[in-house]
Amino acid sequence: MKKLITLLLLICISMTLVSCKSETLPLPELEDGMRGQLGIDKNINEKTIDKYLGREDSVYRDMRMLKDEANYEAIGGDSYLSGFVKGFEVVPYPYLCNVEGLPAEVGEPYNGPTLFTHEESGEYTANYEESMHILESLFPKDKYIFLMCGGGGYAGMTKNLLVSLGWDETKIYNTGGYWYYEGNNKVETKYTEDGTDHYDFSVVNYHNIDFTILTSLKEDNTGNNTDDKPVTEDSFIAVNSVEELNELEKEGKTFALYVYLPGCVSCASFLPIVREFVEANQIDMYAVKLTDLSKTSNSVSDRVSYTPSMFIYIDGEVVAYLDPGSNDDLPYYETVEGLSSWFVKYLDVNVIKSDTVNEISDCESACSITD
Repeated sequence: MKKLITLLLLICISMTLVSCKSETLPLPELEDGMRGQLGIDKNINEKTIDKYLGREDSVYRDMRMLKDEANYEAIGGDSYLSGFVKGFEVVPYPYLCNVEGLPAEVGEPYNGPTLFTHEESGEYTANYEESMHILESLFPKDKYIFLMCGGGGYAGMTKNLLVSLGWDETKIYNTGGYWYYEGNNKVETKYTEDGTDHYDFSVVNYHNIDFTILTSLKEDNTGNNTDDKPVTEDSFIAVNSVEELNELEKEGKTFALYVYLPGCVSCASFLPIVREFVEANQIDMYAVKLTDLSKTSNSVSDRVSYTPSMFIYIDGEVVAYLDPGSNDDLPYYETVEGLSSWFVKYLDVNVIKSDTVNEISDCESACSITD
């Protein structure tokens, strides 16, 4: 009898929990004042969001970039994603649509490729054939959608985008800004070590968008496909064939070689670090597409399966190889200082300290020549 009563109690508790998860939500309602102008909800926001986490009928999206080009420190925020609320997945709004209306103090925001453009007419137009499909995958229409960012602005812009493109506005909540969140589900990425701030983005469920593989709808779409521009146009010296590489080796040159693949997301993320290192040290950096060397045996193709990779040659011989498939090498990919600390073992260069961060630095994101 006791076992039966216990079983019935457990069933009642389970039914109560399920009922709580599926309870009706209050309709979105704007706050007063400036927060209302940003679109922040009066009932479900930074103070109350903890009560609405973990719902099976909902998705949770943080709209910030891992490192925003806008200077949010100027208004008391953080340009880095210093933390997030547990359960929220990061989908950068600046990749969805052009950013408008930021305070003058923060300077220029990201102006690269976007899925949509907010036209002067007020309409949102797709820049790629896949734009709507991606948006529907990230923001399913059959779910409640909880949005957050740093201060509430990107979240409000995202709701405007979605509603304008057909989403039900009664199922979308701008829950405000992480900078003001004081609940019990904070996940921090920022930590301080030896007096220097660092950010561990490995804990972030991050949705990147690879624009280089999308099909453009506009012939003159300024900003689109910028990640696919030739890597050798400024800081690099192009190597276009096995013969050119062999010639460098025969001449007994001492040089660095950057190996990449066009359209590789990891290469695009690592590239700013390489450029900053090269320009700061004023060294000769050669660059080669792996596909230009992969058909014959040589000092690169015999070693490399994934990009981005890096080689150091001294007197025409390979003395060091930076491998994206090696966990031991990952710290060298993460920052300019990390890359510098690898180079300084072999060449007379300076270690460069910088805020530039590789947003994609894990082995699984590296691009394979066999893909």
